[in-house]
Amino acid sequence: MFDNQYRNYNIFNNKGTRYIIMLRKKILSIFYVFFSLLVCFNHSLANETIRIGSLQYGSVNWELKLIKELELDKKNGFNLEIVELASKNAAAVALQGNAVDLIVTDWFWVSRQRSEGRKFSFVPQSMAAGGLIVSKNSDITSAVNLEGKKIGIAGGQVDKGWLIFRAFFKKVYGKELKDVSKQIFGAPPLLNKKIEQDNFDAILTYWPYQAKLLTNDKFIKIINITEILKKLDLPEGIPVIGWVFKDKWAIKKNELLDSFLKVSKETKKIMLESDDIWNNIRPLMNADDDKLFINLRDIYREGIPSEQFTIEQINGSKELYSILSNIGGRELVGKAKTLSPGTFWTK
Repeated sequence: MFDNQYRNYNIFNNKGTRYIIMLRKKILSIFYVFFSLLVCFNHSLANETIRIGSLQYGSVNWELKLIKELELDKKNGFNLEIVELASKNAAAVALQGNAVDLIVTDWFWVSRQRSEGRKFSFVPQSMAAGGLIVSKNSDITSAVNLEGKKIGIAGGQVDKGWLIFRAFFKKVYGKELKDVSKQIFGAPPLLNKKIEQDNFDAILTYWPYQAKLLTNDKFIKIINITEILKKLDLPEGIPVIGWVFKDKWAIKKNELLDSFLKVSKETKKIMLESDDIWNNIRPLMNADDDKLFINLRDIYREGIPSEQFTIEQINGSKELYSILSNIGGRELVGKAKTLSPGTFWTK
């Protein structure tokens, strides 16, 4: 009887052991499949590359190279490839030819492309803008004093800063600045040299060159473009430039785009809150002078956009487009008199 009980116990025990072993194998098998899928998923993300076209010496590179240095791209499952380009036109050509996935440019360009059937979209990257600079010894103390003066203007006749300034001058003083002053259009470095040689009464220039002039106690800023936008009764926070990409690519690579935009915001937050991190960025800034370094850093920070691009800001952008299209005409906007639907990317 004892032998039978022992034999029955062994049978039960062996069956229980086999059941546990089988259950363990099933659990391990399920875990292995799940782990393999997870590894493959992460591996596929790690192999995703986003190519961004950037001007070699532009301020956009400060952010992009900081992302690479801190490995924020890898930590968020993608690889950032910086494609350095020679000019704004080269960047546009590279994007149109699929040599890069994103560039930084203004939303006027995006709207014009969309109006002509080429579907690009825009996400704000910076609100930093230039301003009007004069000599401290100048008799120009406000914009009204520009009448009859020789003004150096960065860019061409449809440069957005110049058009905004004209709109402001006409609204506030009732005159067309183009008709009551003499303008010389040119490259920003040349304009800086010319005003240093007293060849201009004032210059309207981009913010990095404004920062350089203001390191010299000889010069002062009269007004910024961002201040002018307020005087045109437009809401704060209207972006100047942004990340631009093809809609088709964004829809196909939506997860990759979202990851990059998230990293971009994180990086700007670091640049806004940490003074120490700017020691990493300084070698890219061509700023041996401490005052220039601080000027560039502070103006860059002022241009960091808010977390959300609001309906109010979008409507303000539409109004600004309408204002400038009346001044810049077809050379600026083509045939479209209103901002093209879809210019600003929304999910």
